[in-house]
Amino acid sequence: MSASSKKKALAGDGADLPARTAYAEHERDGVHVQKARLYKRQSIGKDWDGVAANDNIAWPLATALIKEGNTELLKYAMMYRKVHDTAKSNAMLGGSSVRLGEGVALDRHSVIRDNGSIAYRRVRQSTAANVDIPARRRFDASTADDSDNNEKNWSNIPKPWNGDRPVNDKLDAQRRLARLQSALGHLCEPFELACIDGATLEAVGNAAGIANRAGAMGAGRALVHTALATLRDVIGNVSREDLCA
Repeated sequence: MSASSKKKALAGDGADLPARTAYAEHERDGVHVQKARLYKRQSIGKDWDGVAANDNIAWPLATALIKEGNTELLKYAMMYRKVHDTAKSNAMLGGSSVRLGEGVALDRHSVIRDNGSIAYRRVRQSTAANVDIPARRRFDASTADDSDNNEKNWSNIPKPWNGDRPVNDKLDAQRRLARLQSALGHLCEPFELACIDGATLEAVGNAAGIANRAGAMGAGRALVHTALATLRDVIGNVSREDLCA
């Protein structure tokens, strides 16, 4: 050992010095088995690509922003998605007819013709358990006279009337969506590709004309982040109540 190496060894704690472990003859087989076992355990997960099985693959943009720790911009992606969904809803004005999505199921009687085409004859309202059954309220039987029977001690609880609020919300959201899309300008298409259509950042970059994977991911991230920053300036503060209302 040279003088400089000896001086370095004496100055340190000895962690960098090579150490040889000697085993007795009767210990060699046991040590070999343990080393093989540890090597096999260390090999578990070597082929993992870094993506957790429970990642939100249905919305890659949210997954990417959460991994970055950028929950501030995620709020504006959620807000834009809410406005877009409300603007594209199927809310209709007035009427007392049954509407899909309100607990009532509709199906059609269909007939297959000889040529293989399907003919729909009439709409039938389902009487299955998923039909919306109004809630009922029971009156105190002790206050009823003898002429009242058990059936008269019950009454239906009317649903709260919300008027045409779904339609009004839809109209408001359509105006707001048009304003946000105008503010995004050329960023609108790549941003909606990620925010609404659920494309990955790489797919957004590919749509912008970048072929290689690294470049496509970088381009997609830049486009989407720029769009989110633009929405942040236009929308302003977004609270929990705004996203849940």
